[in-house]
Amino acid sequence: MIILQKNTIRLSLLFVFVLSGFAGLIYQSIWTHYLGLFLGHAAYAQALVLAIFMGGMALGAVSVARMGLQWRNLIKVYAAIELVIGVFGLVFHWIFNTIAAFSYDVIIPLLGSSLSIDLLRWSVAAALILPQTVLLGMTFPLMSAGLIRKFPEGAGGLLGGLYFANSIGAAAGALIAVFALVPWVGLPGAMIFASAFNFLVAILAWLLAGKDQTKAPVSNASLISKADQNGRKSRLIRSVLWGTAISGAASFTYEIVWIRMLSMAVGSTMHAFELMLASFIGGIAFGGLWVRKRADTVDQPLKLVGWMQVFMGSAALISLIVYGNSFEWVGWLIQSLARTDEGYALFNIGTAVIAIAIMLPAAFFAGTTLPLFTVALLRDGAGEGAIGKVYAANTIGSIAGVFIAIHLLIPIVGLKLTLCIAALVDIAVGLLFLRAFVSDRRSLRGFGLAAALSVFFLVIGLRVPFDAMRLASGVFRSGNSQLTNEDNIVFYRDGKTASVAVIANRDAKTLRIATNGKVDAAVLMSDHGIPPHDEPTMVMAAALPLAIVDQPKNVGVIGFGSGLTSHTLLGDTRIQKVDTIEIEKVMVDGAKLFGKRVERAYSDPRSTIVIDDAKAFFSGQKTKYDIIISEPSNPWISGVGALFSEEFYKFIPRHLSDNGVFVQWVQLYEINESLVGSILRGLTSSFSDYQAWLSNGSDLLIIATPKGKVPPVDFSKIQDGGHLFTELQTLNIASSDQIAFRRVADARMLRGFARLYDQLRTNSDFYPVLGLNAPRTRFKHQNADHLLELPHQPTLMLEMLGVRAAMPSKLEPSNLNHFPAELVTKRARAIGAILRGEEENHQVAGLQPGRSTAPGLLLKSAVPYCGKPWTKQQIYVLASRMREVVDLTMAFLAPEHMKGVWIAPQWIDCASMPDEIKRTLKLLEAMASRDTRKMETTAREWLDNRPHNAVLDEEFAPVAYSAMSLALAQQEKWEDVAAMEDQYGTKVKSTGGYQRQRWLLNAMAFE
Repeated sequence: MIILQKNTIRLSLLFVFVLSGFAGLIYQSIWTHYLGLFLGHAAYAQALVLAIFMGGMALGAVSVARMGLQWRNLIKVYAAIELVIGVFGLVFHWIFNTIAAFSYDVIIPLLGSSLSIDLLRWSVAAALILPQTVLLGMTFPLMSAGLIRKFPEGAGGLLGGLYFANSIGAAAGALIAVFALVPWVGLPGAMIFASAFNFLVAILAWLLAGKDQTKAPVSNASLISKADQNGRKSRLIRSVLWGTAISGAASFTYEIVWIRMLSMAVGSTMHAFELMLASFIGGIAFGGLWVRKRADTVDQPLKLVGWMQVFMGSAALISLIVYGNSFEWVGWLIQSLARTDEGYALFNIGTAVIAIAIMLPAAFFAGTTLPLFTVALLRDGAGEGAIGKVYAANTIGSIAGVFIAIHLLIPIVGLKLTLCIAALVDIAVGLLFLRAFVSDRRSLRGFGLAAALSVFFLVIGLRVPFDAMRLASGVFRSGNSQLTNEDNIVFYRDGKTASVAVIANRDAKTLRIATNGKVDAAVLMSDHGIPPHDEPTMVMAAALPLAIVDQPKNVGVIGFGSGLTSHTLLGDTRIQKVDTIEIEKVMVDGAKLFGKRVERAYSDPRSTIVIDDAKAFFSGQKTKYDIIISEPSNPWISGVGALFSEEFYKFIPRHLSDNGVFVQWVQLYEINESLVGSILRGLTSSFSDYQAWLSNGSDLLIIATPKGKVPPVDFSKIQDGGHLFTELQTLNIASSDQIAFRRVADARMLRGFARLYDQLRTNSDFYPVLGLNAPRTRFKHQNADHLLELPHQPTLMLEMLGVRAAMPSKLEPSNLNHFPAELVTKRARAIGAILRGEEENHQVAGLQPGRSTAPGLLLKSAVPYCGKPWTKQQIYVLASRMREVVDLTMAFLAPEHMKGVWIAPQWIDCASMPDEIKRTLKLLEAMASRDTRKMETTAREWLDNRPHNAVLDEEFAPVAYSAMSLALAQQEKWEDVAAMEDQYGTKVKSTGGYQRQRWLLNAMAFE
């Protein structure tokens, strides 16, 4: 009965420590997100949190080592520590907001140099979590020593069991944090959830603590080795502490390198990072479980440590082979899985399996070493203080490993050699320990075998190819595990936060720059050829605000990319200063290969390239900017969502001049409407006016001002800019009309869009909607089609709402195929020429014969013979052909092009046509003439007297509904627009662009 009670208490306390580890890793995960907001990059935050987390735990462990013997009941002290940690968790969000706001608003503006600002940010970030991490560092030594006092007969087993319990709880915490808690309650709620577990742990530990114990049984002679302790104890302690410190440094170097490597295979997402972290910690947990039953029975624990170190280094080297195959595995997943939510769940499971295959073996051996090092000192009579000392040395080594890896090894020798160096260090420590136990031929053979295996695996690891063609392939997006034979890597380098590649096509006409496999920009390097689709976005991001602001002097650009936006800005002689802020220096180094296409960004004395976080940089500047341009990478990348957050949009206006404007680049691919809506709600609440342009078929540019209205685009401001105008001419965007044609939304439309797609909450620093959901939309290949289709949807919405008109007849659509609405316009003009009988028109000749103009030819052929009554079937066919041509022409032909098409149509001239056809043509003529009042009356008449022909009714009821609602909206009769749904909505079935117009107009009506 007593044994059963002891076992129950022991298991209960182990379970308590599982809960403690669970809460601890929730804190670490959430702290990473908080500090990422303050430091400006997720990679820096991960490194700092790891370092402070481990450093704080080291301090906590040292304090226990020094003071532990003074406490009578260590488990009760442990319970009190957990209680205090829980209190910190409850108030952390408030403390963070207060200190961050005070730093940005008061302290940083007073500091002069970037160095002092950096020191402040890192110091504040460390201070925010250091107290909690010190307390967390006290928990393992306290619980370990407390359990050993209660159950002195199996110290090694207890240490291994505790290590397993805490680590397995931590792995679960890492997963629960990002996959459940943050989506459910955000960062503040996750902190409170973790603190609740601390309170539960404190209560359970206090209840299970039992009576006070004044003696530390670990100093008992039964635990002391029979070997003579005199003269070797201090040497043993030094060896153990140095060994565990170096082991910790190598282990965390592995973690940093593996996470960076896997980001290129599976993508740099929040989900991927937590899966990697859980895999690493899970490996450590199972290592602790394995050693639990062996630590007390092994005769020479340090000899076993030696073998574990050799195996750990060897497993790390073997992980390079596994990693080399991971690109094919990810490619297979991408190509095999359905693009659904279930498919994404399976992709995450596949990511976890790949991470486990790479990380778990070495992490397993890492999990065995800390208990064995501790047992070695306990057997040597070091007492309870040994637990804290070993734990402290291990964590100090981990800190060193993190900083040496990120700031020294990776930038100098790259990811692969950094991992090889860490493995070599691990193996060297193992061989040193094994050499100390060589006393006969058998042990010498064992040492020789270990050395031979180490050399063998080191050679294999060094010979594993790190093919940049794979690393830069972006397999997690395309499913292709390698770039094509048409590509050539001309630059590849591992930076502190990302790996950057510059890729040339075979003839070197186009260069593109990629970060961790994600292409961020592409530029045409030749004087001949078609510019890539990225170029209009980068050039228009500069040209639009320059054509709006009267006297632009100071410009800030967030994100360097190719450097083309900064280069374009500097083509305007009015500009006095351009500050381009980039977080990764290697990105700037790689972009130099774009040469003359971006040379002003590097050589112009007005240009300053700053390697820093944007928020910190702007806070430290006394300068107000006339233009701030934000060009972040895609929102699905971990940490990037903070540049689309509600808090960021509140921050930006403070750094704009009185007439300043803000430009936001929003990628509309690999994202859906709900996520774009979450961005727009944050932006629209902080600016007084905003307008949107589509630069190509996938990128949205929003111009916003915090005061007054966005001024109209005045191309004369930049036509005399020389170099700037040349950039625009290359892209066939050389006039105000061409710029205006790409305008897709005004303020009311953007607010309506945000209101329509409100399924998700506003993207926020503390509720990272983008970071959590955008990886899923990337996997599902979703696009924000509603916004993308605005310029080429069949209705007259943009024109009737005053956003932009059809392309003026004096302009010719571009042949560059960048903007889909230009292609649609070209086709519409050709169809119009066909209907007017102008088959020799150049618009017709310029299109592929018989394909693009076929709808016009089919419509003409569908007109029945006028001398006979029209049959129902003839009306069916004509109605279908008319609707097809209406959708292809109505929104894309200016009124002057409508003559002979829908105004006095030449293709149909039959006095005997049915009345319902006449009424429909009358409606279409009103729409083609852009006669608002006539549109309203004819559409209302049509809807009140629906045609008897079912096909004619089905085809044109949505058109009539669209015409009437747009006419009302154009007259600001928004209440009548809303009332239309009650009057006609249930009787008219709209689909496609007509349905989306109804949704958006109703959302705009309820403003």
